Amino acid sequence: MRSSFFVQAVNDPFGDPAFYIRVAHRPEALLFDCGDLHALAVRDLLKIQALFVSHAHIDHLAGFDRLLRSSLYRIKPLRIYGPSGFIERIGSRLAGYTWNLVRGYPLTIEVNDCDRSGVRHSAQFT
Repeated sequence: MRSSFFVQAVNDPFGDPAFYIRVAHRPEALLFDCGDLHALAVRDLLKIQALFVSHAHIDHLAGFDRLLRSSLYRIKPLRIYGPSGFIERIGSRLAGYTWNLVRGYPLTIEVNDCDRSGVRHSAQFT
């Protein structure tokens, strides 16, 4: 049986962690951790439907700005999943920018985190 998913390590074993998973026969992909993403073309970044981040060390988030920049015009929401406190971390990251030149852009980011008791929290940034 053929695989429905094609996994690609974005960087070499000593580089920042990022795994790009393309869904067969669909223009969709998943990203696990968000290290340096310069090896991915913008067309590949635009296929990412969801980002799963294991923890908030810099090497797991170094590519977030590139993903964000390439997603400004996307219609579908970018869904992000991370550990407890991740909503606040992403919110702080987004608050660090001046957004006056992107009014009316369709970008929506849905951030989900899960606390230690297993309760899921979510927030939406537009």
